[in-house]
Parts: sequence; structure tokens; C-alpha cells
Amino acid sequence: MRKKTDGFQEFSMEQAAALSKSAAAKELYALLQRTNSDQLRTAMEQASSGNYAGVKETMQQLMNSPQAQELLKKLQE
Repeated sequence: MRKKTDGFQEFSMEQAAALSKSAAAKELYALLQRTNSDQLRTAMEQASSGNYAGVKETMQQLMNSPQAQELLKKLQE
């Protein structure tokens, strides 16, 4: 990983691709799709329009569930 900016670690494209293919990432995405598909869609639309502050706020709301927090811990391992 690279330097930390705005509370997030910067990733190379290779690191991001590898992380997105992990079992925990797939499980987290499935959880978000099942429980918060509208908010997830909103975050993707915000990202595509360059509204990264909005993405951060939306994703923070999505990640508050205990299930999401557990999967995030797995991703950090």
C-alpha cells in the first residue's frame, strides 16, 4: 500500500484488483447488494460523476453494520 490520504490507504491498480477479487470483498459486495442496493447504486453514481466526498459519506453509512465491519476486518488481514 501507499501513503494514507483523507483517511484511506492509496492502492496501486494491481492491489485494488487483487483486493476486489478476494472472498471477503465478494462477500461484502453481496451483503451491500442484498441490504442496501439503492445506497450502493447512489455511491457508484457519485463516483462516476466525481463526487468523492459524497461516495465517502454514503459508504460510511453502508459500512456501519456489524456484518460489514466484520468483512472489513477480514479485508485488512
